[in-house]
Amino acid sequence: MTYDSTFDQTRLDQLAQQHLGGTNISGRILFFGDPEENRLDLATWQLDNDEDYEAIKGSDFKFQMMELLDTLLTYRAQHGQPNASQGVVHVDGQALSIEWLPTTEVEAMRNS
Repeated sequence: MTYDSTFDQTRLDQLAQQHLGGTNISGRILFFGDPEENRLDLATWQLDNDEDYEAIKGSDFKFQMMELLDTLLTYRAQHGQPNASQGVVHVDGQALSIEWLPTTEVEAMRNS
C-alpha cells in the first residue's frame, strides 16, 4: 500500500464539515504520540478564547478529533513518514489543517 499524501487533509476536511459548520473557532491542537506504539499520547488544546471551548463543548468534535489524530499517527508511522509522532492542527473558523513538525518545535509551541 502506498502513502496517500492527501489522506490527512481529506479526513480533516470531513471532520470540519461534520462539526464546524456555523462556528468561528480559532486556535490549535498540539499533539504527541508514543513513538514506540505510534498511538496518540497527549493533546493540548489551545483555543483563542473561552467561547471557542464552549462552542465545541457537548459535541463529539473533541472525541472524534482525538480518534482521527490517533489514526493519522498510525498511518504516517506505517509509511515511514517524517515527524510521524507529533505536530499541530490549526483551527481557523470552519477549516482545519495539519503540520507534522519535529518534537522540539511542538514543545516550544506548547511552552509559549
